[in-house]
Amino acid sequence: MNNTGSSSGATVWVVALVAAVVLVGLFRFLVLGGVALLGLALLGLLIWLSAGFISSQNRAARQIPLPDDDAEQPPPARWPGQTSAEEAVEEARAAGASNMRTAWISWHLRSLPPPEQSRDPRLLTGTLSVVPQADWDVDRLRTHGRALWSLRTGARRHGLLDELDARLDRVVAMISDLTDTEFDTGLGQVNDQYLYHPDRQVRTAYLEGGALGVELIMDAVTAARARAREDAATRAAAESLARQRNAALRALRETHHPTAGRDARTAWEEQARKLEE
Repeated sequence: MNNTGSSSGATVWVVALVAAVVLVGLFRFLVLGGVALLGLALLGLLIWLSAGFISSQNRAARQIPLPDDDAEQPPPARWPGQTSAEEAVEEARAAGASNMRTAWISWHLRSLPPPEQSRDPRLLTGTLSVVPQADWDVDRLRTHGRALWSLRTGARRHGLLDELDARLDRVVAMISDLTDTEFDTGLGQVNDQYLYHPDRQVRTAYLEGGALGVELIMDAVTAARARAREDAATRAAAESLARQRNAALRALRETHHPTAGRDARTAWEEQARKLEE
């Protein structure tokens, strides 16, 4: 009986030991298998992400055109202070001419208004449609000139800056002919940036630009006077034609009751001959 109990107990222990070994092996298999599966999943995710990144790079490369060797390449960007000496001289000359013209306009308009912020082109075209007349006084010319100056930003935006500046020069030239005060050209060259530039060529170019600005002012005054003479001649011709046409209509009315056999053309010729005498 004791031997039977002992063998049964030993059998139980053996079975328990085998079961423990099997469970430990199964647990290790599951753990290692799970880790392996997790590693495979992570590897697949990395491969998928890499493939997506490579494909996106290829699409971007196809969308960006390759540089054309024959096409004109933009000039390299310049850092502040890297402007060449030739460009600095040209900028100084242009600034001298612009400063002189602006000072001349400001002197005769008495003040320069701020730029108009409206983007409506009708304001610009409406102002340009108002043609200054020879009988305008100085105040009316100044009002029109200030309106023109305030619209320069809009004129540049709509491609009408040249036309507006030509009108502005004409108005200011008309004012200069109507006023007794003389413009001091020294007011047109007060830009210290160029007047006291360390480069002698830049200073000389700025003064040359001022001389060019004075020449432009003289040209504007001459053109305004020529335009005034043309307007006066056109006005005289229009008045003469109006008198002749009125005479023709008057003669046509007289043909309602013809006298001495005269027709309308004969009466018109007679009236025209009287006007010429």
